[in-house]
Amino acid sequence: MNNLLKIILYTIADQLRQKSFLVLLGISVLLVLTIRSCYGGSYNVNGRQLDNLTVAWQASRIAFQVICIGMFLMVAMLSMKIFGRDLADGSTVLFLSRPVVRWQYALGRVLGVWILSAGFMFVLHTTIFCITWAKTGGVIPGYLLASLVSSINILFIIVCVFLLTLYLPDFISALATLGIVIVGLVSEGGYLLMNNTAVQSMMPSAGAANPAFWRIIYPKIFMLQSYCGTLISKSEFTNLGPVHPALNVLLYICLLSALLILGFNKKEI
Repeated sequence: MNNLLKIILYTIADQLRQKSFLVLLGISVLLVLTIRSCYGGSYNVNGRQLDNLTVAWQASRIAFQVICIGMFLMVAMLSMKIFGRDLADGSTVLFLSRPVVRWQYALGRVLGVWILSAGFMFVLHTTIFCITWAKTGGVIPGYLLASLVSSINILFIIVCVFLLTLYLPDFISALATLGIVIVGLVSEGGYLLMNNTAVQSMMPSAGAANPAFWRIIYPKIFMLQSYCGTLISKSEFTNLGPVHPALNVLLYICLLSALLILGFNKKEI
């Protein structure tokens, strides 16, 4: 476990030195500063001026999901280059020439990227949380808990990209992983839309059909993000299938991690 911890720490330090990470960090800070201006504006809906707390609450919910989407893109881009770069510069050989087994190296790289990315996302969400508190004097219960739950999705994307880079070009691996997320967005987003009260009032039979089996077992990335939204809004959560989306994604993470270790053990270095 000592070797695993060292690889995790080395991965974090290595990513912090990458120019791409610094650029993404700068873009994220600018995004947060842009969102900050929304809290000081005056908004009218149907001739009625909204109070600052309502505006801040809605802006914070939108900012939460925007930050998460940005982090999904960021971790896919960061993860796709690690194995290839390590093989090119000899880092893989250097690690494995020491008393480090392959599963420690693979999981150490995955966990290092995850801890750094999840921590970075949590800092951004905490910034939004503090801005809302400072501007309105009120807090949003469940906001930071939702950030921690959303980090499960980040781990799924990292493990999936790492696994695919063993067999596919780097960019294709990231693109394929994001494609999995987009398919879930269409499938699960459509399910939630059809089960919306307003839609059902207009089309009573919209939510009557049972979802296909593949939709029930599909990785619930979008559904987990929807669950995070209900943690913030304290609203009722509509699930697709009998298994909670957090458990669904965790099961896929375990499966993909096992395949990653198996594939990396067979890879010639």
